[in-house]
Amino acid sequence: MNKPVSRKLPPPLSPLAALNAHIAQATQAARAAEDGGAASPGRWPELRSARRFRATWATLQAEASLVQAAGRAPENAGPLNSHRLVLGTLALMRDLSPEYLSHFLQQAETLLWLDQAQARLKAGAGKAGSAGKGKPGGRTRR
Repeated sequence: MNKPVSRKLPPPLSPLAALNAHIAQATQAARAAEDGGAASPGRWPELRSARRFRATWATLQAEASLVQAAGRAPENAGPLNSHRLVLGTLALMRDLSPEYLSHFLQQAETLLWLDQAQARLKAGAGKAGSAGKGKPGGRTRR
């Protein structure tokens, strides 16, 4: 009644096909490790020189931001002046971990941008709301 089902195994891969499969698997694993698991098959990994350039640029940008902030420091600030304390903290951060300082400044700049975008959005909504009030002629009778 029940006949045994014979399954045909695929033919063994040729050495070249096996090598290509191994290279594809290793490339996907490398991309996954680089991207934190978000590898896409059509994307090549970033060049090392481009990564070094990006890291150097971020460090230089962080240093320039710190120098600019130090230039705006109050001259006769007391020991508990918040601006002076923040500048001292950023200088220590730069000495201990320049990469962390760069990451921290990028996060702070992103938060500042979001705050400014939200303020512009609220201001635009306020103008649109006030423009619709009143009579079209612009004058109101008393």
